[in-house]
Formats: sequence, structure tokens, C-alpha cells
Amino acid sequence: MAKTAPSTSMIQEHLKSLGLTKYESLVYIALLQVDGATATEIHEISGVPRASVYPVLDKLSKKQLVNISTTSPKRFAATPPDEAIDGLIAHITQDSAEVKKELSAIYDERVSMNHAERQEMIWSIHGAENIGSRAVDLIRSAESEVAILSGNTILTAPIQEAISALGPEVTVEIATAGGRERHDIPPNARELVIGMVPHPESFPGEKKPPCIIIVDHRRVMAFVHDDANVLSALYSESPAFFSLFAGYWSFVKGHVSTP
Repeated sequence: MAKTAPSTSMIQEHLKSLGLTKYESLVYIALLQVDGATATEIHEISGVPRASVYPVLDKLSKKQLVNISTTSPKRFAATPPDEAIDGLIAHITQDSAEVKKELSAIYDERVSMNHAERQEMIWSIHGAENIGSRAVDLIRSAESEVAILSGNTILTAPIQEAISALGPEVTVEIATAGGRERHDIPPNARELVIGMVPHPESFPGEKKPPCIIIVDHRRVMAFVHDDANVLSALYSESPAFFSLFAGYWSFVKGHVSTP
């Protein structure tokens, strides 16, 4: 059974991804069907408006997709597809490298100028999946210390795995409310049982103590519940934000009932 040739419209879409316009695609496809053609013949074969044929041929010539004769009238022939497509891909690759370099320079300048400003920002995170993913990423990034106030919250399996994967150079302390046997404390973490978790008035909207993750004395993620008991989280590297929760962590550790 003979293979069905791809439609011109499908080929046009593929050529569009390589940087060719509709008229450029139509002219190139038309020239592949003949040994060579004049501008008038190309207009008749491709359906491209007569006034547009020469400008299109000029662009195709610059892209090395068309060869031009020295005869009069001029005749035009298509560059073989293998050579043509390889040339287009090489051109795209070169342009991509250049634009990547230029965009990276713009981004790096913004990052360097706004680093202090970004540190002061407090990010709000919603959705259990997003919150869990960010918590895991935060723990994985730890270089020296992870402090977690879990309250009555059971540490999820992904969080337990992230803690277990930390190296011995990272100290992990988890403060819990106690009162029951827990099986979610990884072996490389030290549990601090504090009985009834102190609940400062700075969290008046909370029905239960907030769960807090502090990493490397500079990054904080705090879990909070609204009036409808919907969980959200706040994340920041702001020194002021960190200071608030670091002070709370010190306050909690002062109520440890067992070593």
C-alpha cells in the first residue's frame, strides 16, 4: 500500500516551527516540485500573490533555501531538503544561544539588584500538594540545621523521607506535643517532647499551635489554618520574619519536658 503524502498544511506547520512564514513555505514547497521556475511560474504553482513572490524569494535566498540562476529571466530552484533543514536548525541553534545569553544577562542584573528586596518578601502558598512539595524542597536544601515544631501534626511520608535523606552534618530537631507514641520521627532526628505546646497570643487565629519549619537559621515556612480550618502556608527569608519564629522556637524549647 502506497504511503499517503503529508498535506501541504501539515508541512507548513512544521516549517513554521523552523521560522518560515506561510508564503515562504508555499514557495519552497512549490519549488521542490519543479526543476526550476520563474517568478511568474512560482506565482502560478504556489498561489502566492504575484506582488509577494519576489520579496519571499529574497528572504528564502537569505535563508539559503533557494538558488538563483544568472539567466534572464531569473529562474529559482529549491535547496535540497536535507541541506535546507540542517541550515535552518543551525540558524535556530545559533539564535537560541545568543538570545539565551542576552536574556540571562537581563535576569542576572535583576536578581543582583533585587536580592535584598526578595529576601524581605513573604510568600503565601495554598493547596496541600503545593505546600507539601515546598516543605520537602525546603528540608532538602538544609545545610546545617532543621528545626520543626510539629504540634499535633503527623509528619507526612515525603517529609520523613526528606529528613531521613539529610546527611550527618545537618542537625534535625522536632518538637512534638507528646501524649502519644509517635512513629513518624525519622531516626536521624531528635524529638523534643514539650507536652502542651505553648501557644503565644501572636497567633490568635489559630485553633491549634502552628507547624513551623526553620532551616539554617534563615528560611522559615509556617503552616496556618483560617477560620474555616483551611490550611495555607507562609514562606520567607526575611530576617524580621525569621526572627519572629526563631524567638517562638526558643520559647518552645524552653518548655521541653524530656531530653
